[in-house]
Amino acid sequence: MPVRTGLAFRVVLVSTRNSTCAAFAERLLRPELAAAGIESNAIRVSSGGLTDEGAATIDPLVEPLLRTYGGNPGGFRARLLDQDIVDDADLILTMSRAESGLVVEQFPRARRRTFTIVEYVRLHALVDPVAPLREHPFMLTESRELATLDVADDLLCPDSADGFSAVATKLVNLTQDLADAWVDMAPAQATRGVDLAATIAHRDGTEVVPVLLQAFGVKVDLFCTGDGASALAKAMRTAWVRCLRPAGDEAEVALEAVVDDDPGRLRIARARGAVAGETVPDVMHSLASAITVRAIDQCAGQAIMLHAAGLALPDGRVVAFVAPSGTGKTTLSRALGRHFGYVSDETVAMDLDGVITPYPKPLSVIVEGLRGKEQVSPDADSLMPVPPVPLRLGAVVLLNRVADAGPEPVVEEVPLLAGIAELAAQISYLPRLRSPLQSLARVIEETGGLTRVTYSEAASLVHVVPLLARGPA
Repeated sequence: MPVRTGLAFRVVLVSTRNSTCAAFAERLLRPELAAAGIESNAIRVSSGGLTDEGAATIDPLVEPLLRTYGGNPGGFRARLLDQDIVDDADLILTMSRAESGLVVEQFPRARRRTFTIVEYVRLHALVDPVAPLREHPFMLTESRELATLDVADDLLCPDSADGFSAVATKLVNLTQDLADAWVDMAPAQATRGVDLAATIAHRDGTEVVPVLLQAFGVKVDLFCTGDGASALAKAMRTAWVRCLRPAGDEAEVALEAVVDDDPGRLRIARARGAVAGETVPDVMHSLASAITVRAIDQCAGQAIMLHAAGLALPDGRVVAFVAPSGTGKTTLSRALGRHFGYVSDETVAMDLDGVITPYPKPLSVIVEGLRGKEQVSPDADSLMPVPPVPLRLGAVVLLNRVADAGPEPVVEEVPLLAGIAELAAQISYLPRLRSPLQSLARVIEETGGLTRVTYSEAASLVHVVPLLARGPA
């Protein structure tokens, strides 16, 4: 894929005829993103078709419903999906499994970037990846089986207005889900704390409660506003207790978070780029992603950032357990963090010499009945703090959780070349590193190479962790 200078995450929606479902979804998704405060220079949405319609306008069956739902059909012209469009796309979303199959058949290099729209939304809800948006397709492709698609999940464009109405309703909900999933992780320019604070101060009658945080060395200023500002700030200080920082240095990243039960005020808040929701748990769930992703953005090209759970031995060696999102890193952190220092349940960041800066964020825990994940303080979960010594990478371990693997974990060596290929999808901004593959290989080799652990229950790994940490103390 050619290297682009722009930062936008480029999404292409595809249907058999571009002028029907794909056009409808494109023209709905654009205003949904705008309403969520995501500008077109952050996420760009277009569409294409698998059959050549010339430069057709939107299908007459589609246009009235599109206008009803607030979409604008003006200026649309159908396009045939071609190699240039595919190469320029970060994500390709089709309406059906058959259409995904045709895209991959015609453009094999697009396989890891092509999903049905239902599949992609479902995977986001299940695994909730915390990484820059451009990396999500490669992360989610590792978890495709979790989507469990069937024939009812295919959106087939019918030949009548009445038939399209049902498909339109599904697409309305799906485009809203996409905007909700992306709002906290879209590419964004870091805002200076002093600038954001000054902007907020100009709003009459707005309560502002700051919370000062640190995420693997990146200083973050969070400004809580809205009716629930005090409650949100209190909850954040409790859940993020191990990431609090004292006042002083200017922050590299600043965020506004709004808790309010007024839908109109929430829309306005999102449109100006705030993380906003009706309840404290809703906003805290979103902030876990927003803070992590913006801190990762700040470290691009300067650190190796593994999507991994990290546990530290008393001598400072850290074992990084790497696995795709939604496959057990938080569960493992909770089980092993009562025996070893809790470094992170999501991101292990190190410099090119293997020196690690901890990120003991709250654990993101699935709770039945809760729309997002609960953010549980490591103190409340009785996890051990990191030892008061410099932290260094002791091992990189690929996790393989198998329900019927047996009571004892199985440890095996992984050839470096094959392991790095597997690791690549779980490292943020790898291409931005200086000599990325060589730098990664050198750090791993200094720990004695890669290991894979196959296990059933996280608690069974307690006695294995010290054996895995072979790197220099």
